[in-house]
Amino acid sequence: MAATKLLNFTFPASPEHLCTVRTKLRDTLGSARFPQETIDCIVLAIGEACMNIIQHAYCDGDCGDIVLEIVRQDSCLVFRLTDFARHKSRQEEMQSRPLDEIRPGGLGCHIINEIMDEVELLDCGNRQGNILQMKKELTS
Repeated sequence: MAATKLLNFTFPASPEHLCTVRTKLRDTLGSARFPQETIDCIVLAIGEACMNIIQHAYCDGDCGDIVLEIVRQDSCLVFRLTDFARHKSRQEEMQSRPLDEIRPGGLGCHIINEIMDEVELLDCGNRQGNILQMKKELTS
């Protein structure tokens, strides 16, 4: 089966736009007839990833957009979040704090890694910004 693009959505990198992103995700995945539990988990993971981009890539007054792409490749969904921030993230920066350290925040990467089957920061060459790619295998 060839790859099928399900969504290409650009939105401002600010928390007030995350509700729209979650709605877009639910509409797109719902119309593709994915189970509600799968949709809920994906919406949670993508929301966490977007918030991390807003807080950590677009930091120090930097602002811009995020592009969310969803592609279905056979039994796998591929999600790409592209930002255009001046900050170039590194894979080693994307770590959760220890789970036994009880305090608010810092669990986004853990949640994303628990839900997604693969999480990778792609090299976007010399241009500024970051591309976070996540894959979710679909079980039958």
